Amino acid sequence: MKKYIDRPFIFLLFLTVTLQSCDDYLDVDPKGVRLLETVEDYDLWMNNYYGFYPDEMNLLSDFADKLDVSDPPVDINSRVYTWQSQFNEDVTSASTPIWEDHYGFIYHVNAVIKDVENASGGTEEVKNKLKAEALLGRAFEYLHLVNLYGKVYNPSTANQDLAVPFMTGVDVTDEVPNRSTVQEIYNHIIEDLTEALPNLPEDNSDNRFRASKAAGYSVLARAYLYMGEYSIAADNAQMAIDYSLDPIINYEELMATSTEFPSLVQRSGTIYAKYGGTNIQFPTLEFYNSFEENDLRRQIYYTQPWDPNTPPARGEIIFVPFGVSIWNAYPNWGTSVSEMHLIIAEAAARDNDLVTANEQLHQLRKNRFTTENYVKFESSDQEEVLQKILTERTFEFAFNGLRWYDMKRLAAEGRMPEVTRLGAEGSTIATLPPDSDRYTLQIPVQVMSFNPDWEQNP
Repeated sequence: MKKYIDRPFIFLLFLTVTLQSCDDYLDVDPKGVRLLETVEDYDLWMNNYYGFYPDEMNLLSDFADKLDVSDPPVDINSRVYTWQSQFNEDVTSASTPIWEDHYGFIYHVNAVIKDVENASGGTEEVKNKLKAEALLGRAFEYLHLVNLYGKVYNPSTANQDLAVPFMTGVDVTDEVPNRSTVQEIYNHIIEDLTEALPNLPEDNSDNRFRASKAAGYSVLARAYLYMGEYSIAADNAQMAIDYSLDPIINYEELMATSTEFPSLVQRSGTIYAKYGGTNIQFPTLEFYNSFEENDLRRQIYYTQPWDPNTPPARGEIIFVPFGVSIWNAYPNWGTSVSEMHLIIAEAAARDNDLVTANEQLHQLRKNRFTTENYVKFESSDQEEVLQKILTERTFEFAFNGLRWYDMKRLAAEGRMPEVTRLGAEGSTIATLPPDSDRYTLQIPVQVMSFNPDWEQNP
């Protein structure tokens, strides 16, 4: 049986990502070595594939403000916040923000894909389910990576646009593949999910961090959305909703009956749970003021002005990921029923099916206001409906790592304005034009140093 070393994943012989430390069940001598031998071992191993996803993703967003940004940007957070070409320029350092997180998770699931069929104990059905779950996880990670380090999917150029290497092994002596194209990575994502779906469990309501058919369809829906295949995205989003059978949490009812959110482990409306950055964030005042006054998301997640009659100053409003008025409200960085409704709504709006688009918006928004304050949105203007859907995505997914991907695809459509960063004193220190190369992150210099023949992103 293969021995997998639970040490930092040495992707390209340099990464120092520490895998989750919760897998003490495999602590054996020599210290640090984990033996995956039985189906139970692999099942417990997959219990530890749950995040946390990098908080730096929130700093890329146009909604983020950072009053303590250094000028010039020196620390990693300031460099991310101002969209520098490299987030860590020290080639001798092992820190590769964002990149290392996703490849660390890929190592985790590749260990299962590669050898779970040779595990002792358990039935073939259980082994197939574990492999399917790992395939789903790999697809989920590469969907992040291709949208971070590759250009927006364009069917006319995707076969030439470079993305990231597609890693399938767990042996550090394996030859590192070259960068795959955007098309190749999307092909791998769809192939992994297509292979996984027949063997994914029907239900993950006991642990939303584990896989399910709804999770498989939800990741497919997101992938096709980012590819601009809106009709196919909507079909998969509907399948995810149908398999989930879960209602969206009604915030009015929850706040009337509880002092805290249900845990993500079993939270209704969560399809595929992922934890992300747990740091508080400072939203821009422009974004905070774009909420409708009675939107309960603003009440739950954002501190309110001390004097409601005085406009808040920059830095006075804080996004609190564990909740302000209700506890344990950690956002899901995975997929959700609300996201699926918005995918269906966007696809319908782009197809000028405004009845469907308005109704899908209603399915979400009616759960985000009190009954007394809720006003159903309805419009027969295609552009107005589409803009409302895109705006609703900003409220629902403000600080769960998704905004950057929407910014990127909307910039490619000409729907993103230039974004400006302000320094501590309020002066402009960085801008991100819609056509900026910075929407495609550069490969970290630490990675390039081991692969000098790779072509770097601009």
